[in-house]
Amino acid sequence: MDLQEKNNEQNNLEKNETEITSSKKKNLLKWPLLLLVVFSLGGLTSYKFMENKIKKTASPLFASSEEVANINAAAIAKDSVVSVVGYSDVSTTLQARLFGNSNVDSSKIKDGMRAVANGSGVIYKKNLGSAYIVTNNHVIDGVKKIEIILSDGSNIEAEIVGKDLWTDLAVLKISSANVKSVMEFADSDKVVVGQDSLAIGSPLGATLSNTVTKGIISATERQVPMDIDSDGTSDWYQTVIQTDTAINPGNSGGALINSSGQLIGINQLKISNVTSSVSAEGIGFVIPSNEVKLITEQLEKNGSVKRPALGLQLISLSTLNSQTVKEELNYDASKQGVIVRNVEKDSAAERAGLKEMDIITKINNTEIKSVAELRKYLFEKTKVGDTVNLSYYRNGNENSIQLVLGELKSTN
Repeated sequence: MDLQEKNNEQNNLEKNETEITSSKKKNLLKWPLLLLVVFSLGGLTSYKFMENKIKKTASPLFASSEEVANINAAAIAKDSVVSVVGYSDVSTTLQARLFGNSNVDSSKIKDGMRAVANGSGVIYKKNLGSAYIVTNNHVIDGVKKIEIILSDGSNIEAEIVGKDLWTDLAVLKISSANVKSVMEFADSDKVVVGQDSLAIGSPLGATLSNTVTKGIISATERQVPMDIDSDGTSDWYQTVIQTDTAINPGNSGGALINSSGQLIGINQLKISNVTSSVSAEGIGFVIPSNEVKLITEQLEKNGSVKRPALGLQLISLSTLNSQTVKEELNYDASKQGVIVRNVEKDSAAERAGLKEMDIITKINNTEIKSVAELRKYLFEKTKVGDTVNLSYYRNGNENSIQLVLGELKSTN
């Protein structure tokens, strides 16, 4: 090959390379326009496969499988979560006493009443033109009028079907005319530590309705002491689910859901301050869905929950001076137990022969160390009409009796 032929071949190679490079540049210039079309319009007819994918997952492009699950779960559940607004002449509700007026729209006046409580609720049932909502009892405690705000902004007045102070649950009823969906219950016994959880509700009031926050299940079957009568001592221990999902005043009564959009439980309370100098974050507690289902069924049927009772007013020995207990009652208070302060007239305890200053230590051979433990055993292990065996001390001597459980008087 002579020098002229080599020069011709080199020129042809350079020409071809220039044409290829130019073609690549033209193709590359098309991609920003294509991406702009896809992201701004959701996909045109020529990109139907992308449009179908978006519709199927209801998620943005390039979302992870976890994000897709959370997006879909929130979409499934959001229309079943409502805002609950309580109206009264004065701020006498437990909600107001707990949180003050920081979460209350004091300017909102209706029918001569002011909004004094804001919370959330979950629509769980539709039947014969009515929809049923579960919320926390403390959200509606003491209010004169209850208004429900649906996810579409509709305002509907609600009536109370029933409420239960001990589990802090209440059932409300509204017209189902504008209700789009109801929440499906998950099996809370299958909830495991570490799984994702989403909270949906109205933190700080209806203005922030349908707020979604994400976290995990931190623990199951936590025993939380509950002071029902506000006397500074625990009345019983409630079994709850712990989560680090953000919940705030106004989330009370709202939903904690799983990645399938099912109800894990009803948001109840959080720990924000341990002491005046120690704060806490990410410690919230939720009433398990299985408990919610059990209680709502009874509230729908009876308006209240029937619970067994001994007919006694009791005090935990741990709250008394141990030396006085030893000297006056001839009992070593370090063994713990509960002391009878009063025997109710015509009660099962009176008929069985229990007296003031008797010290109960066991029920059905289960040791009892506090009033809260005894009440928890009664509520969860027995029912009205059951016969139980009590071990107790009187004047230093151990005795036992059997009695038939009566019904706890309503405290609502």
